[in-house]
Amino acid sequence: MKLTPFGCLVLMLAVAPMTWAQSTGNAQAKALQEQLARETAARKAESDKLIAADIAKKPNGANAIAAKKAAEDAKTLELAKQTVEEKTKSDAEVSAKAAADQEETERKEASVRWAAGAKERERAAAVEKAAVKKWRSSGKSGPSLLMGKRGNGTFTVMVNGKISEFPTEAEAKAFADKVRNEAETTLSY
Repeated sequence: MKLTPFGCLVLMLAVAPMTWAQSTGNAQAKALQEQLARETAARKAESDKLIAADIAKKPNGANAIAAKKAAEDAKTLELAKQTVEEKTKSDAEVSAKAAADQEETERKEASVRWAAGAKERERAAAVEKAAVKKWRSSGKSGPSLLMGKRGNGTFTVMVNGKISEFPTEAEAKAFADKVRNEAETTLSY
């Protein structure tokens, strides 16, 4: 359905009264609730005033006895509430202490396990070090190769401490490549 400007205007005119009625209805309902709350509070205050007057006239009457019983019940309820709060607080403290103790115990156990494994870790490290040393000694390493350029324009290639001189860079690289290719290395990284 395609809405034209006229269609939008008609739709707004149809919806606006319902929206206004709802907001007005909510305000009326709120006002009625407030009025009912005020009337209830006024009746309770009037009833309390009459009961207080009756208690003053008849200290041993039914209203006085009921008021004393209500006061005792309120006091008992407050004590029960305090007891529950204290028990909850005590239980929370006990739980927190138990959790802290458990954490400390686990930390100590982990420390003991770590210390117990120290000799095994040292032994494993020594075995690994020996294996690497054996592997390195069993193989033949490649030549020590170093290339450089001198101030006079010539190039040098040093192989295991022995220096060879070449007039061009291409010749020096070719010699170094040849040395690398001829080397019999069994070690690879």
